[in-house]
Amino acid sequence: MKQPEAKIVIVAKRLTVIISVVVFAYMKANASFNDSACGARAAAMGGAFTAVAGGSEAMCSNPASLLETTAPELTAVYGKLYSGLTDDSKIGQGYFAFAAPVKGFLPGAAGFSWNDTRLSDAFAETSYSVSYATSVYKGIGAGLTLKYMRRSYVSDAYTAVDPVFAGGYSKAALGADLGFFYRPAPKYALGLSLKNLNRPDLGLDSADRLPVQVHAGASYLMKTSLVDLDASLAGSDFTAAAGAEYSFQRNFALRMGLVAGNNSRRSVNMGFGGRFGLAEFDYSFSLPLGGISGTMGSHRLAFSFRFGPEAEALTASEAAAAAELRAVQDKAALQEEKLRALQEKLDAAAKAAPAAVQAAPVPAQAAQQAPPEIQSQIEALKAELEKSRAEMQGIKSRAAVKPAAVKPQPKPQPQQPAARKSYMVKDGDTLESIASRVYGDPERWPEIYRANSGAVGRGGEVKPGQVLVIP
Repeated sequence: MKQPEAKIVIVAKRLTVIISVVVFAYMKANASFNDSACGARAAAMGGAFTAVAGGSEAMCSNPASLLETTAPELTAVYGKLYSGLTDDSKIGQGYFAFAAPVKGFLPGAAGFSWNDTRLSDAFAETSYSVSYATSVYKGIGAGLTLKYMRRSYVSDAYTAVDPVFAGGYSKAALGADLGFFYRPAPKYALGLSLKNLNRPDLGLDSADRLPVQVHAGASYLMKTSLVDLDASLAGSDFTAAAGAEYSFQRNFALRMGLVAGNNSRRSVNMGFGGRFGLAEFDYSFSLPLGGISGTMGSHRLAFSFRFGPEAEALTASEAAAAAELRAVQDKAALQEEKLRALQEKLDAAAKAAPAAVQAAPVPAQAAQQAPPEIQSQIEALKAELEKSRAEMQGIKSRAAVKPAAVKPQPKPQPQQPAARKSYMVKDGDTLESIASRVYGDPERWPEIYRANSGAVGRGGEVKPGQVLVIP
């Protein structure tokens, strides 16, 4: 009886190895080096995160989206991937990241992250990344990620005799990602990410270069919701993803995402999150509908914490307003540069002009003698520059209205300061309807929202009888 039992044990071990190889193959297309959703929020939205400003979690999706980071943020994620596999394999994920705005030399945002995905003590992919993002042209942000990647296998009785591992059980390489982020209006954002630009080689006995991944996305921000659509291409693999986020009761959010690709790869994703003061938690669940079977899905749990005075619950609309200010500042700087170039051209023309022009006592008189086309260009640029400066000043003045953090009070204040008006919420009122009533413009609801950030719900929810400050 011992011989048949020994054969059964050998067959069982070989079957386990075969199943593990299948899981390896699937992980090769979906593991940490190719996964654009490292955190729970992005995973719940199906990885549709290329055009979403997600703080320290967003480095995995698009390093350029770091540009809208408003406060130092720390994120830790634990994931249990593809639970319930028939061979009892356990696939885990760990992600740790820190990101913060940079206000000194080369203003922008920077961050670093650690990402690790491993299969039961048999296989692991680990990466260490450093990212930096800044504004480069007319409000367009660019970000760069440099990463050290390592793929390793565990030595056992089977790999010891496999010639693939004759040269070792691990391989490391350096990689680079490049991203772009653009918010043409507070409600809209566009993102583009190019991952593994140098195609790092992680093969053991032969070349195994990671494919260049191209991710493009567009997001739309509403008062209580966020929608993002993404498309990605990696070699011959094409994937489309759609994600949505709905905020309610000031501190909570529900999320959902759908993913579809070639080779029958499909998944449905969902999750939720909550924010309490400076701390936030997020959970996601992903269930593959194709490409792999026999699994009960993947789970991710994330915790984030913000630091500093800027961390006081800045809303997405306020972050978008900050991005708008940066865009106007870039536009004004560009106009000044153009005006300076035209002035140099005018000076050069004045030197070559007749003596009467050169003898002009002031530059303005010389400009009057300049060719008409240069005069018209200078006047147009001056007008555009003044318009940009006025727009920038208006945005700065609106941003300065942001109130200080509201501290808990034993009783609500019965009176509002004389310099501000108040409004009692009626049944059926929304921030937009209130803005339409008091300002005659429903699009000015963010002003009321910011002035009452400590009393209004996260999604802009107001309750009948509530007294709002009208700035």
